[in-house]
Formats: sequence, C-alpha cells, structure tokens
Amino acid sequence: MTADGHKTAGAIGRAVPQEGPVREAVRRAAGEAVRSLGRLRPPGRDELERLGGRIVEELKLRPEHLGFCMVAVDNAFWREQFAAMPFGKRLLLLPHCLRDTRACKGVYNSSGLTCARCGACAICSIEEEARKLGYKVLVAEGTPAVVQTFLNDSVEAVLGVACLESLEKAFERVSKLGIPHAAVPLLRDGCKDTAAELERVMEVLRESGSPEPRSARTRAYLPLLREAARLCEPPQLARLLEPVRSPGPHRLGPAFAETESVALDWLGAGGKRLRPFITLAAYAAEAIGAPAFQTGADLSGAFSDAVRRIALAIEVMHKASLVHDDIEDGDELRYGRSTVHAAHGVPAAINAGDWLVGLGYRLVAAAVETLGAPVVAGVLEALSEAHLELSRGQGAELALRATRPGEWRPEAIEAVYALKTAPAFEAAFRVGLAMASPASARDGGLRRYSRMLGVAYQIGNDLADWDESSGRRMAEGESPTRQSRYGDGASCVALATPTILAAFAIEAEPGSAALFERMRSGDAEAGEALTLLRALYERTGAFERARALARRLRGEAIGEAAGFGDTILAETMRLVVEVVL
Repeated sequence: MTADGHKTAGAIGRAVPQEGPVREAVRRAAGEAVRSLGRLRPPGRDELERLGGRIVEELKLRPEHLGFCMVAVDNAFWREQFAAMPFGKRLLLLPHCLRDTRACKGVYNSSGLTCARCGACAICSIEEEARKLGYKVLVAEGTPAVVQTFLNDSVEAVLGVACLESLEKAFERVSKLGIPHAAVPLLRDGCKDTAAELERVMEVLRESGSPEPRSARTRAYLPLLREAARLCEPPQLARLLEPVRSPGPHRLGPAFAETESVALDWLGAGGKRLRPFITLAAYAAEAIGAPAFQTGADLSGAFSDAVRRIALAIEVMHKASLVHDDIEDGDELRYGRSTVHAAHGVPAAINAGDWLVGLGYRLVAAAVETLGAPVVAGVLEALSEAHLELSRGQGAELALRATRPGEWRPEAIEAVYALKTAPAFEAAFRVGLAMASPASARDGGLRRYSRMLGVAYQIGNDLADWDESSGRRMAEGESPTRQSRYGDGASCVALATPTILAAFAIEAEPGSAALFERMRSGDAEAGEALTLLRALYERTGAFERARALARRLRGEAIGEAAGFGDTILAETMRLVVEVVL
C-alpha cells in the first residue's frame, strides 16, 4: 500500500489522484487526446495505455496514476455517445463497498444489494437521484452482472462507480461490445467502506446531449447478442420449434414426453449463446451490413424464422455435445447445476443428447422452403463436417487418456484441442455466411482462424482450472461453461487427464510421468496430488508456456481476421477472439 492508502502500482498503476484540480486536468487532457481517434472502433487497451501514458508525462503525474488516465481517455471517447442516450435507457452500477458496513440495513438478493433508503451512506443519495432521472440501478460487482442486465433489460448505456481494477475488468468487455459508458473511479478503495467522488458521480449522472447521427456511432454488438439470447427464451423457442415438433407422443402420457422435456430443459439451462451469436453476426455482416451493428438497432424483423432456426440449430447441437462430453469426462456440474447424466442417469442423458442432435438437423431441414435447397445443403455440409471432426477430436482425447502419460506430447494435445473445439467455431461462421453469401463460406482463412481460436480456448480452460479466483468469480454471479476440475472435491482421475500443461511438464521433466501414473492407479490422495501438480507446473514453466502459446495463437487469430480486410466480418471475428479468450 502507498502512504495515501492506495494499492501499490503493478503493471498498470491504479492510484487515483487525490487533488480535485489534478483530476480535472487529466479529464481535459483526455478530451484532447481522443480527437485523433476514429469513431468506428473503441480504443483498445494498448491505445488507452499509450494515450494515458502521454497524459502522465504531460502533466508530470506519478506512474501509478496511469490507470486513472486510461479511464479518463476511455470516458472521453464515449462521452458524447453516453450523453446522447436517454436517462431511461441507462444503467447505474454501484459497488457494494460504498455502503457503511456498520449501519447498512440493505438486503442482498440474487441481483445484488437492495438499498433500504436509510441514508447511512452515499449509495442512498446517488440511487435516489438516479431513479428520479429514470435510470435502472444495480448495486453489484463484476462484468457478468452488467452483461446479463443488458441482455435482459432495455438499457443501452452504463455508468459505473468502482475501484480502478474493477472498472478495468468490467468496462473492457463493455467497450468491446460497443456499449456507451462512463466510469467514475472510487477515491478510496479497499473493498470495504470506500469513498466516491460524489459531485463527479452526480455530474455524469445528469449529463445529457443531442442524439448523434448514426454515422458517428461506434460499432455495437449488443443487439445481436440479445437476438442470440432470445432464441432459447420460452416464447421464441416455442414459436421456432412449433413446426418441427411432433405432438403425438405427448398424448400417450408423461413417459413419452420425458426425453424432450429433459433435453429442452437443458437447452434453456444456461450458456453464453456465443455460437448462435456468431452465426447471426456473420449473416448480418454480409446480408444486412452496418445497420445491424448499431446501438439500439431493432433487429426484430432483420432475420427470417429460417435464419433464426438455423442459428438455434447451432446452439441445440452444441448443447447436445455438452451432454455427451460431460458423460465421457465424468463432469457432474455445469452452469452451476447438475449435468444431465448426474440428474437423470447416463442412459437418459445419452438419449436426450441424441434427441437434441436430431432436433438440430430437423431445424435445418425446416428452412429449405425459405432459403432454398442449395443454401440448406451448404449449411448441412458445414454442420455435418463439424459433427464428424468434433467426434474425432473427442475420440482422440479418449484414446490419449488410455496411453501412458510418458507418451503425452504437446503437439498431440494441440491437435486434439483443434479437433475438439475449432470445428464448432468454424461451423458457426460458415453457416451464417452460407445463408448470406455462399461463396465466402469456405474461405481457408476462416479454418485457420478457427483452429487458432479453438486451441487457445482449450488452453484457456486448462489454465482456468488452476485459477484460484474461480470460486470468487462464481460467487459474484459468473456462470462458467463448466466447473473447474481442480476445485473442492478434485479427483485423481480428473487430475490425471492429458492436458497441454501435463504434456509441457512431462516434456520438461520426463520423470514426472510417474506422478500421473500414481494418480491414474489411485495410489495418491487428491489433495496431495493437487499440491504436487501445481508445484510441478510452476517448476517446469508449464503455466507460462501455456500462457505464451495462448497469447501467440490469439495474435495469429487476429492476424487471420485482418486478412478479411476492413469489413464488418473481420471486426466481428476480432471481437469473438476478445470475448472467447
């Protein structure tokens, strides 16, 4: 900690200047700095750091003020678009830590803290003013709460009050999605009884301006994310499935409807809906263009039901693969709930997964009247090819598990990762393009891009399994794709799974294969094995090698996206890299 109570600066300094005139000087400098930026894309982290660093030098600030300067630059970029948004379409995000822990009478629920209006802290006065203006107010932490609110509610912009570290984590994703926003860093942080710059919060809260011409707006992806999320919501799901479901079995009694009931419950259970988003975005990039990628775009009539059904088919088949993967991997939790086989037994789960596969192909077939046989044939080719490749990948992993750990090689693991994940991303893009522009659906660059994305995604999963903060993120409302294999209740079987980390460690220290043999045979206690593995991965540099490989693949995927030129499709491909990785 520094003398004034702030956290010691790390790679990016996160101290807030305590002098009001200094903060104002930074904001003025940030306004000048963004004049050189284009409006189409939000500034990335590197650009914010460059411009923030220039402000630190110009104003002779301390290095630990860099983070504050970066937030000021980001605010300046989005200021006009945020101010142009009506109050009734804005969200105010406040942190729990602003409350007075000794006097707070607020109550927590699944959405966060509900203020009791006791007047004991700043939350009361800020929230009261915000609600008068028409804001929706959320007292919660973390990006998931923000993104979920945007998906579920008709809000289009967000004002966040938080420590610099939280703002950096939450608003980087918000910015990439093209959501207008403003941020007011806490003057004093520490996760408890913090202090806000109240006058500044009120000033930004009341800020308003004239609507900007659409040509001046930054590209936005929120409308498309909402469309993808709605595919699995009950009203639209029922409408899209209505022509492809057979009512007969339901008349014969509950037993004949059980498989469908289990499968559809799983379909709506959770997930980011990333793959149908990719399909809709790829289609929109080619068939609709810029109007589909603007804040507040009304896409209710932008897609035919045929297009929606095929995007839904992508999600249906993805969820089917998860049912089967969870059985093969022995995973009992996903989305914070029991997996299908854990809840209903393996035979019922296999059957529900198979039913979902059939439903996916049935949804595609239903689109032939609208899209025509040649387009549907292209969609079926993409889906069936992905289906075969994904199955080969899963089979290769199962075969690899049966080999001796000493035979695990990084290149073999990487090849398995490519087959297990990349085809799903490629198919999601190809299907969207096939519906809009069949000639571009087989571009070789798309396959290379998807391979890099898929392998980096799997490496990220391996690293996330060892992330000690995963439990905290779940407590804050994040719903991971699957539970970490190495949290409480880790088993030796899970620990002995071939991963890129294991392969790197064995390559660097061949004798360590004996540890995996011990775990596989059951001749090891899980807690001890977990400790030994972490030490092994740290000692051999496996963690860092995996991070470096993921970074390289991320860069190569962005490079492949650049090969698609200055197009909306290329921008969407870059966004997917940022969101997935």
